[in-house]
Formats: sequence, C-alpha cells, structure tokens
Amino acid sequence: MFNRGDVVLLYHNERANYLITIQDKDFFSTHKGNISYTELLSKNFGDVIYTHLGVPFYILRPTLADLALKVRRTTTIIYPKDAGLMLLKNFVYPGARIIEAGTGSGALTMILANFVRPDGKVYSYEKREDFSKNAQENLNRVGLSSYVEFYICDIERDGFIQKDVDAVFLDLPEPWIAIRHAYNALKGGHSLVSLSPNIEQIKKTKAVMELEGFVRIKVVEILERELLVRITGTRPIERMVSHTGYLIFAQKAAKPQETLKSDLVSSDDASF
Repeated sequence: MFNRGDVVLLYHNERANYLITIQDKDFFSTHKGNISYTELLSKNFGDVIYTHLGVPFYILRPTLADLALKVRRTTTIIYPKDAGLMLLKNFVYPGARIIEAGTGSGALTMILANFVRPDGKVYSYEKREDFSKNAQENLNRVGLSSYVEFYICDIERDGFIQKDVDAVFLDLPEPWIAIRHAYNALKGGHSLVSLSPNIEQIKKTKAVMELEGFVRIKVVEILERELLVRITGTRPIERMVSHTGYLIFAQKAAKPQETLKSDLVSSDDASF
C-alpha cells in the first residue's frame, strides 16, 4: 500500500494521465472527476481507482521517462529519446562522478542521479538561481536529490571544481565556452556530450573540441516516430517527436602538442 509522499502515475489514456504525489488532502481534481487521496492509500500499483464521476484510472508505477518529462519546467528539457543515447555513449554507472553544465529544469539531472546511485554523484552547474532551485525541488520530489550537488556559478569565469570525473554533459546556449573546462575535468579517454538545438552551435562547438584535444567526435540527431496499430491497418502517427537537438559526442585524448613533447623527451632519453 502507498504512503503519503509516494509518487504515482494515474493513467486513463494518453490524453488523461497525471503524475501525482499522494498528499494529506481530500482529493486530486481532474477534468474527468475527483480522485480520493484516502482511497489511493488503500491501493497498490496496477489497481484501478474511479473518480467520483465513475471514470477509471489505472495506478501505475511511473517510469524514469515519466518522471523526467513531467518535471516542473522553467526551461526546455532533455527528451528520453536523446537521454538514452547520451547515457550509452558515456561512462554513467553506479558510483560514477558526473558533471552536468546547465541544470535547467533538472530532467537530465534526475536521469543521471538515478544511474549513479547509490555511491556516485552528479555535480550540476547552473548560472540562474531560480532554475537551480526549481530543479532541486523536482529532484526532492522523486527522492534523488541526495545524489546531486548543485552549484550556482558562471562556468565561463569559474570553470568546474571537480577533476578526474567520468563524464561531462553540456546543455548550454554557448557550449564552446565550457569545452576547455570539460577537458580539464575529465579523466583521460573519457566522454563529453553536448546538446544544442542549432547547427551553428554544433559547428563552433566541434571546432573548439578539436582544438582542445577531443577525438572521435560525432554529431547525430535522433527522431522518434510512433506507429498507430489498429485492426484496419498499421501506419505511422501523423505527429512525431522530431527535432529536439543535435548531440555531439567526443572523447578526451592527449593534445597533439603534448604528444609531440612526450615523443621528443623519449627520443632524447634514448640517445643517452
């Protein structure tokens, strides 16, 4: 059975579904009727509950995608279709130390925190205090805030405090300003990913990545198209999650000049 403070997904259909926190109130109000919080406390995941108008809602356990998509937004968020590849092409695992620049509404912060727990940590940097505060409230709501350290600062001026981190995620208007700081913070050979909505941002970011010593640079765009499956026939749904942003992936390597110096030193040593 549930307790007050638990988060559940009330699902009637794709147009009527609600991520709610069970509260010490009489009811949750929807356009299909009111749902009693007291009655919810006597239910379990998978059960059906009815509004006072007799409309059924399934009580479902929210997925991580549900939690991320339904955060209280002060900015645009990272969509699950992008977050999945961002995780797979980076070193995100239980115990990892991750830097995120551009906390925004905390959707990606939430996803990262879920994967680094119980022993890892996400260091989330945001320039605006109101954005950071909202993100902290979103993380508190789902019980993941203890895996995150929030910083309010100007990254271009101050850089990152942490060193030897496992991965860096950038979601900034001008990500190229943080590339050098990301390089200095990362472990050798480890990954950086940056999300930008415009090609011009990607072009400048890639150029700076190359100058700073990143290799294996790749830019992708992910499109998500759902299928409408009916007895009469199956076809793509007219609307789709198309462009949300371009993803640019790279890995830290020794800078060419550093490699050249190392080779020269080795040659000098060999001559004696």
